[in-house]
Amino acid sequence: MSSIFGNVDDLYLFSKVVEMGSLQGAAKQLSLPLSTMSRRLTGLESRLNTRLLEKQGRELLPTETGLRVFNQLKSGMEIIESACAQISENRHDVEGKIRLALPHNFYRNFVGEVVEAFLQQYPKVELDLVLSQEQRVPKTDRDLLMTFDISDLDEMIARPLFQAKHGFYASPEYLAKVPKINDLRALTGQSWVSVDHVVDLPVYQGESLIEVMTIKPKLVVNDIIAVMAAVEKGLGVASLPSRYVTPSDNLVQILPQYHRSARQAYLVYKQRRYQPKALSLFIEALMEGVSALKSLNHAS
Repeated sequence: MSSIFGNVDDLYLFSKVVEMGSLQGAAKQLSLPLSTMSRRLTGLESRLNTRLLEKQGRELLPTETGLRVFNQLKSGMEIIESACAQISENRHDVEGKIRLALPHNFYRNFVGEVVEAFLQQYPKVELDLVLSQEQRVPKTDRDLLMTFDISDLDEMIARPLFQAKHGFYASPEYLAKVPKINDLRALTGQSWVSVDHVVDLPVYQGESLIEVMTIKPKLVVNDIIAVMAAVEKGLGVASLPSRYVTPSDNLVQILPQYHRSARQAYLVYKQRRYQPKALSLFIEALMEGVSALKSLNHAS
C-alpha cells in the first residue's frame, strides 16, 4: 500500500524494535509472533525501498538511516500512544442515544449478548432496539439497521455481516399427510409459509444453480420466528436459515441435497465523516460479535 496510512502500524513496530533493543523484546511487549513482526518489517522496508534494520550478532539494530527515521518518529509515536491510552481511559465517559432496527432472530442469535456486554461497559449509552422485519431506513447519525435487503439504500454504508444459507423444512405432521416429496416439482406444489412476498426461489445443489422454483405462499408473515412456529404446527413448508434450526425444533429438512441461495446480511448506517463515539464503538462491538460467531461456527 502506497498510502502513508498503510505504513503507520509497521512504523510503530519498527520503533518498538529500536526502543526495546531487539525483535524478540518488541514482539513480547506487543504480544505478536516473531514471524509476524519479521514479515511486516520486511514489507515496510520493501515499500519504503530503504534498509531500516540490520542483523548484528543475534540482534536487529537500526541502520544509520533507520536510526535517523526512529529519531524523527519517536515523539510522534509517543503522542499516538498517549492519545490511545487517553481514549481507553475515557471509555466510561461515552454517552448518547443509539437506535438499532433488526429482525427478532438477529437479536436472539447474537445481538442480545453484544448489547448486554456493551451496556455494561458503557453505562451512559442509551439503546433503542426496534425488533421488526420491516425496513427502517436510518434517518439520523445515530441510527443503525440490520437487513438482508439493501436495494434502496445506495446512499448508506452497508457492511457485510454474515451469510445465511437456507434449507427447506416442514413438520413431521405435515409430511405425514401429504404424498412423499421426492423432487423439486413435488416441493414446489406444497403449501408454503413465507417471510416475504418473494415467490421465485433460486435452488442450488452445492454451488450449481439447478432451477428457479416459483412457489405460492399460503401464509406470509414478516417475522422468521413466526414462520418457524407456523411450520412447526403443520401449516406448510418454508425456506428457513439452517443455522437457526435446532434438533429441538419440530422440523424436518426436505430434500437436503438442495438449498436456496445464501442471503447476505448487512449492517447499514448513514455516511458521515465523523461518527458519534458511542455509535462507532457500538458498530465495532457488533462486528466483533459477528466475527466471534463465525469463529465458533467454524470450530464446531
